[in-house]
Amino acid sequence: MIRIRVRMRVVVLSGLLGLCSLFSVVSLASPASVTDRAPREVVDHVVWQNIPIRLVLPVGRERRIDFPAKVKIEWPRAVEDKTQRLQIRENGSVYWTAAAPFESQRVNVITATGETYLLNVEAREDASARTLVVLDDRFPVQEAKATQKRKRKTASLDAVDLVRHAAQMLYGPRRVVKALPGMVQIPVDTQDLPLYKGGALRTSPIAQWKAGALYVTAVRVTADSLEPVELDPRLLRGDWISATPQHSWVAESGGVGDTTAWYLVSDRPFEEAAP
Repeated sequence: MIRIRVRMRVVVLSGLLGLCSLFSVVSLASPASVTDRAPREVVDHVVWQNIPIRLVLPVGRERRIDFPAKVKIEWPRAVEDKTQRLQIRENGSVYWTAAAPFESQRVNVITATGETYLLNVEAREDASARTLVVLDDRFPVQEAKATQKRKRKTASLDAVDLVRHAAQMLYGPRRVVKALPGMVQIPVDTQDLPLYKGGALRTSPIAQWKAGALYVTAVRVTADSLEPVELDPRLLRGDWISATPQHSWVAESGGVGDTTAWYLVSDRPFEEAAP
């Protein structure tokens, strides 16, 4: 399903990086070259907005989901049969391990005080095991503490800061790239993924960073057509806050300039925002 948000902003980075734009597009950095050090533990956050929360479980590895109160879970038989272990703590933490992959299933979560959440739960071999914290303004103390903690860590970074940092990491001289307080690199699967409708482009993630509740993923874009292709964000699959191309078009496949990068900002990890 294609879910492009109305609030998407599109900016071409042609003049953003100055001399950095002179670097060859074909020589995009590999994931190893943009990693300065081992990533620190990262916690994902999602705000309950009366919309089902997508939860992707890694097969054979435990994932923790923190709710603001103790909960009970009502699940269909298809989920129960594919669950290896489920442990629920008094503080609202749920420890969930999937035994095998399964397609998206609706799960009801009910707190001890009567609030409810809807989860669209699926399991994949390559899913992240990072802790997911569910924020809910019906629990103001929890929300206030989480918000203050995120603000202290991120130093008010926004989507523009994330995109600029990602672009500098790929194209800019490393000696001029400055660390951003609160921004950390996190793992991402670099396998090809059909993000662009129509098949004119091949796309594969290169690297992913997180700051507060925002994520930015640098995606390699390579022409798969004998004609030049103008990058059209309306043909992107996934749930993105903004989509920023390094260049507005790519040359025909095999030509000079047939590869560029797209910077996708989301409020969920890439593997959960992607289709």
